[in-house]
Amino acid sequence: MTAPAIAVIVGPTASGKSSLALALAQRIPLEIMSADSRQLYRGMDVGTAKPTAAQRAAVQHHLLDVADPDETFTLAQWVAAARRLVPQIAARGRLPLVVGGTGLYVNALVDGFDLDSQPWSPELRARLADELQAEGLEPLAGRLARLAPLLAEQTDLRNPRRVLRALERVEQGDTALPAARRYAGAVTLVGLERPREVLARRIEARARAMFADGLLEETQQLLDAGYGPQLPAMSGHGYAEATRVLAGEWDVATAAAETVRRTRHYAKRQMTWFGRDRRTHWLAPGGGPADSPQLVARVAELLDRTAQAELAGASATMDGLP
Repeated sequence: MTAPAIAVIVGPTASGKSSLALALAQRIPLEIMSADSRQLYRGMDVGTAKPTAAQRAAVQHHLLDVADPDETFTLAQWVAAARRLVPQIAARGRLPLVVGGTGLYVNALVDGFDLDSQPWSPELRARLADELQAEGLEPLAGRLARLAPLLAEQTDLRNPRRVLRALERVEQGDTALPAARRYAGAVTLVGLERPREVLARRIEARARAMFADGLLEETQQLLDAGYGPQLPAMSGHGYAEATRVLAGEWDVATAAAETVRRTRHYAKRQMTWFGRDRRTHWLAPGGGPADSPQLVARVAELLDRTAQAELAGASATMDGLP
């Protein structure tokens, strides 16, 4: 039996992904999994355009507010959490819908992520090899199973080389992600693409709305809680600029303009990333709303095709059983 079908909505920031997902939820039973590397932080709501309390009450959301701004939450941890959620959501009779603009998250979930291609410390490798020689394989395999059970499940624990490589990953911070494991179920990828000038206007409107809707107050609360501007989470679009305003270095107009500039560059990089994947069904709402009935119907049609293909595949599998 294959894994449950999933759907993914991607696109640059401010393109309307969340609006489309929420409208789709009115037609299809689904739960939303956020693929946004900023929305996972607690207390960072305004500056990340996190779904509102009302939206989260209307549709179940996951992978929001899972770490404090000073915590490290790795790609491996995100993928492990996402892959645990998918069968749980499917078991409730709902479609797992991944929504977000962090391309690395989406690709790692759908296609796997080859940790073997990452550079590892020669010193770490030598130390682990010394431990293997001194203690044998069993203690190292046991350590791997305790620290990263999901990774251990994908590792031949009788193979010393593979156990050592897996422990290298763990000690470098990748504690949960199996190496390059493609998602086993059907995947429907949908993308939102706006004309450049339309996206620029939407980004500017969002940036100015963030400052009007409490970004300065939210940033002050984060600083008061001890989350300094040097943290990676606090370098996000809007937060770094708001910190400059609070420090008396900039006025709000300057901060908003810089936020727009940085966000536009980021959106360009997002489209370059997502544009590489030829599997994506691109939708072009132009300057209109992303939750228009026509767009929602088109996505629902795409998802229905995937569901029918999955049912046909499952039926063929059952027919082949003795």
